[in-house]
Amino acid sequence: MSKTKGYIIDRGLSPIDGQPFVVIMTMESSNVKTGNMCQVWILREDIQPVEALQTGADYSICGNCPHRKKHKDGTRSCYVNVGQAPSAVWKSYKRGIYVDLTDPEIMADTNLSVLLNSRKIRWGAYGDPAIINPDVVKEFNLCAAGHTGYTHQWREDYAQAFKGVFQASCDGMRDYLEASAHGWKTFAVVPKGKKAYSGKQCPATVDGSSAQCRTCALCDGAKQDVFVVAHGTGASHFVGV
Repeated sequence: MSKTKGYIIDRGLSPIDGQPFVVIMTMESSNVKTGNMCQVWILREDIQPVEALQTGADYSICGNCPHRKKHKDGTRSCYVNVGQAPSAVWKSYKRGIYVDLTDPEIMADTNLSVLLNSRKIRWGAYGDPAIINPDVVKEFNLCAAGHTGYTHQWREDYAQAFKGVFQASCDGMRDYLEASAHGWKTFAVVPKGKKAYSGKQCPATVDGSSAQCRTCALCDGAKQDVFVVAHGTGASHFVGV
């Protein structure tokens, strides 16, 4: 099983709007910023990711994230190129190449400690990990060497199980103050050219730094408030809230 490219680790109906989602963990990554972490993708189970983005059906897996596509003017500040990795993972899922750990018999025969092999997990390479079953996240984290994770759903009741596990994603001073007051560690996105208002700059985004999420792991929901300057192709569309 160590050669398997990925695993289905959860599926169900989104607590956001009741639509079907699936959660895939891929085992290898060439992402320079994160390093070779296990990557967790939260996807609409029934709709190709680009179509979901274009029609607004990505609401099921992204919720109220302000970086989603704004259908009034077509702008989008999310750094994820949905036509690349998320689409490739979804197509691979539909081809049936991933081992289904939601099958109780398969899961019973799987040693997660061996599977993860001292690896770190990135919860939410795409999609909001707060819609995942908290028991699944807990079980995998117990067997991993560490993790990172972020949620824009931190105000929602169903996300409270992840306080101390995921960073509260914040997009302005108001978010930061509210999340902090409720006990969350935060991850703030600051518009280009604007002054940061919280915590420490993500080490992997500091000029000249060789840090990666794999070696840093500050964003584990418990250690530190962290901020990053808006980046990616949509960064210019983000003005904060």
